[in-house]
Amino acid sequence: MTYSRGPILMNLSFTRRVFLQAAGLGVATRACPVLAGASNRVPLKGVVPAALTPFDADLQISRPEFRRHIEALVAVRGVTAIMVNGAAGQDAALSRDERRLLVAEAVAAGGSRTPIIAALRETKDFGLEELAHDAEIEGASAVLVMPPPEKGDAEKERAQARLNRVFEATDLPAAIYQTAYSTETLTKLVESQRVFAVKEGSGDPAAFERNMRSIRALGREVAIWSTNSRWLLADLAVGADGVLSGMGSVAADLHVALAEAVWHSDLVTARQVNDRLFPLTQVFYRPGGDPHTRMKHALKQIGRWKTDAVRPPLQPVADGECAAIDRALRESGLART
Repeated sequence: MTYSRGPILMNLSFTRRVFLQAAGLGVATRACPVLAGASNRVPLKGVVPAALTPFDADLQISRPEFRRHIEALVAVRGVTAIMVNGAAGQDAALSRDERRLLVAEAVAAGGSRTPIIAALRETKDFGLEELAHDAEIEGASAVLVMPPPEKGDAEKERAQARLNRVFEATDLPAAIYQTAYSTETLTKLVESQRVFAVKEGSGDPAAFERNMRSIRALGREVAIWSTNSRWLLADLAVGADGVLSGMGSVAADLHVALAEAVWHSDLVTARQVNDRLFPLTQVFYRPGGDPHTRMKHALKQIGRWKTDAVRPPLQPVADGECAAIDRALRESGLART
């Protein structure tokens, strides 16, 4: 199976006004293009929000809220796929049946318009094989293999064996979430024709570029999506094919505007969009606390969600943090002043 970034859909002679509108900074006359999709329906170049999981007062999954969440993300121009069941969705607190339910709900809500990627992370109760099978049955377009649970699983032989278990369980194409693999091991994994993308979360700009260059040297069409949300501008400028981030559940439109500005060499607009993202990254990713819990509070504050509940062991956002998040939402332009 081969993948292609495809042809450019529209002429690239755009004015800055296009990006200013996408960033909420001006008025545009036409939309910016992204590159066409791969044969697996998941575009290799684009923006992929990682969906959060809403819980009701009884800490059960709120299916209506989740469907609305997916529909809202699908409606954002430039969102090219949506990932579910990752850390942003508090996957560690979800049963196998709940993960399968979320894939099914996401596909029902938006899968006919936007591909759904199902993240896979094994537990002591179920393995990658079961999750991969469930994802395919429920209509996911692709799977994403989460980081290995143990340090030894990041070594080349064990990492390949872990990935092979997914390949044996499903025919779906796979993305790899990079946090712990060495550049050599990651590159070896990407040699597989079944791997179409890497969610790059090394947490270091130098490591990001080293991994990206090593993968590109293979000569394969493999997407490199940055999840380094605190310095997306830098990763995109170096050559990232897009963004895959839980923060996209809150600010997908800004991620699209940032990516498209960089891809069209509009540094002025890219900096303006980055200025809007900066206060959000500072409160969401500050040390000591869960960023996705903070994002749930943000969604509630701007009126997109009715609930910001989290399952234990996570705890609701403290009052002091709420004030900081609310201020960042105003500074970013996502909330009214």
